[in-house]
Amino acid sequence: MDRRRFLTLSSAGAATLSLGALSAPAAFAATTPKLPGEVSRLSGVVTRKGKTLYDNIEVDIGGDRARLFIPQNLSMNSTSMVGAVWFYHAASSSHNALNGGFKYPGELVVDNNTIAICINAGGTQYTNAIAVNAQKNAWIYLKSLYNVRRNFLRATSFGGSLGTYTYGKKLIPYIRGLYMVNGLYDNEWLYDYDTKNQAHVGDAYGNDRTLIKGTNPARISATPWKNSRVKVLVSDEAHPDTVVIPSKNGLALIDKIQPVAADAQIMYHTLAHDTPGFAHTDMIATFAKWSA
Repeated sequence: MDRRRFLTLSSAGAATLSLGALSAPAAFAATTPKLPGEVSRLSGVVTRKGKTLYDNIEVDIGGDRARLFIPQNLSMNSTSMVGAVWFYHAASSSHNALNGGFKYPGELVVDNNTIAICINAGGTQYTNAIAVNAQKNAWIYLKSLYNVRRNFLRATSFGGSLGTYTYGKKLIPYIRGLYMVNGLYDNEWLYDYDTKNQAHVGDAYGNDRTLIKGTNPARISATPWKNSRVKVLVSDEAHPDTVVIPSKNGLALIDKIQPVAADAQIMYHTLAHDTPGFAHTDMIATFAKWSA
């Protein structure tokens, strides 16, 4: 097996399961052809570890912006099966989080010959109709370009809402697992907790509690989570996260799915609502395990 690839699948369906040593950018790498709805790009970017050439491309998908890191080793419209990691950003951010806080983990994904994608989902829309449609449309868009057969989800902060809803409702197929850091799971909890609406969850639903309830990930039963794979990183009690309280969100998700999940893990850190640095490499290691 080509040990450079832990998420890329061969046409025969075999997957590399170990990170192993990564080689220099392949000689056959070529700039990604212009994408439908392309807005801008940086071509021939080298990852921080200097191992892979990729194209950093911003696109418009049905009115919603998305940013993609695409390894130049991947060929469009090929029968070769590839993987994708979907990054769900915080409420104060956008698809450009892939150029910010998600850049390093995005490049780690690229180093494994896998596509990194971050959608704007209409801005701060949580799981309302705009966000759900943006997620569905982004999948239709991506699968029209590449033969994606493994999807991994990486959510942070309030992005956990769409990440958990996407998994629980199977808004996209071939999901292999969710890695969530300080992530939101219960929209109704946030609506009651954030009385000043600084997180804008009320705005996303016109302050209609019925609408919030209707697409609340916490309202999804345990049944759709059968054989799921989820790992949550939350701050311990000595370093409380007062933005997204773990017991009401990440820990509550694990409590629900643990009896039926294939893998349900909790890892603690000491940084309150900040993302610990080890999360990036641990994400890659976790996804490698789940790609088995």
